[in-house]
Amino acid sequence: MTVARESFFAALFNTRNRMRFAMDDAFRPLGITDATWRTLFYLEQTGSGVAQRDLADVMGIEGPSLVRLLDNLERKALIVRRPSETDRRSKTVHLTRDAEKLLGTLHEVAGAVRNRILDEIDESEIELCLDVFARMMAAADRMSDNE
Repeated sequence: MTVARESFFAALFNTRNRMRFAMDDAFRPLGITDATWRTLFYLEQTGSGVAQRDLADVMGIEGPSLVRLLDNLERKALIVRRPSETDRRSKTVHLTRDAEKLLGTLHEVAGAVRNRILDEIDESEIELCLDVFARMMAAADRMSDNE
């Protein structure tokens, strides 16, 4: 592997972390933690109604940690848990109207962070990165399919 390829992965991971830190800093005055905003954004992207075990996998946390997170979000009236329609042993997680209102604010704040980070990057460079990321994800998917 070339130095450029090794540096690329290090830069990719460092960029991801710094972007998360920037989001955390921007959301902190609103009382929103990393786990909260990532959970709310994911539920919004999927259309809500996500199984708790699937949410734990996506969030990269164990079941008990997810339960604590969801208990906290439920106390804040941001989510509700309902019995699964397909598996009585499972629960699905749904956004509330309060969460949808909060997400509007979070998107405004996140948009401002993204704009500052991407301010000096041309659209063509962003499109090139998106193409590279798509190819990398496809290669990673092929690797996991072969295992």
